[in-house]
Amino acid sequence: DGGCFAYTSYIVFKMKYSGLTSIALLPLSCAFRTMISMSTEPVATRRDFVATALAASSLAVSLSAYSEPVRQKNQAEPAKIVEPAKQKEQLIAQASVPPKKNMPTATEDVASVCKTTDTWLREVTSGTPDAPKKVTALYAPDAVLWGTVSQQVRDTPEEILAYFNSFATKPNLEVSGYKPIIRVYDDIAVNSGYYTFSWDLNDMNERLTKKARYSFVYQRDPEDPYKWWIVDHHSSGLPNAPKDLKPAN
Repeated sequence: DGGCFAYTSYIVFKMKYSGLTSIALLPLSCAFRTMISMSTEPVATRRDFVATALAASSLAVSLSAYSEPVRQKNQAEPAKIVEPAKQKEQLIAQASVPPKKNMPTATEDVASVCKTTDTWLREVTSGTPDAPKKVTALYAPDAVLWGTVSQQVRDTPEEILAYFNSFATKPNLEVSGYKPIIRVYDDIAVNSGYYTFSWDLNDMNERLTKKARYSFVYQRDPEDPYKWWIVDHHSSGLPNAPKDLKPAN
């Protein structure tokens, strides 16, 4: 019994100075209480019982040593509490992002951008009274236009409409030599190339021809993945190339 008591003291000392949880003392506490009631039992029986209790306590010590770092880590890293107002803002922000619809293929993207440009070419040369408004409607509200015959950049819908009130109403306006190069980068597309405009100058049947280079920049409509808005449009006459500059293929 003296050896059992010494080993028991060692277990308690180890638990105390290891900072372990008190759950490891439970088997010993139960054992001592039971031993008091077993005072009339043979020594061998009491010794076997104490040995079993010590083994249980040793196991509890091991489990406590394993779980203590986890417990300390959980105490050191308290759960993040999101304030109700902040949580509401996050939920509103998540709800305001519309889920992406079925996106077109790369071939369909190029085709829809080409269609938008074809619409622009058709409307600007239609000669109808509402042509300026229909062409202006193809531009985004914050679009920028460098017109073919304009000396100023235009960055409001009113200024863009004023330009087409002049350009789209030129007598017998026609376009030819349209040669596009279209690239699509997710929700942004670029169409660069050539076109040639011609229109009547006066009543003497004289026509003016204007060879031009252009760049259209489009942005995909967030509600309709097949629809594109013109956000930037630069169009200017072709310059005279220097004699030593070789033409591109």
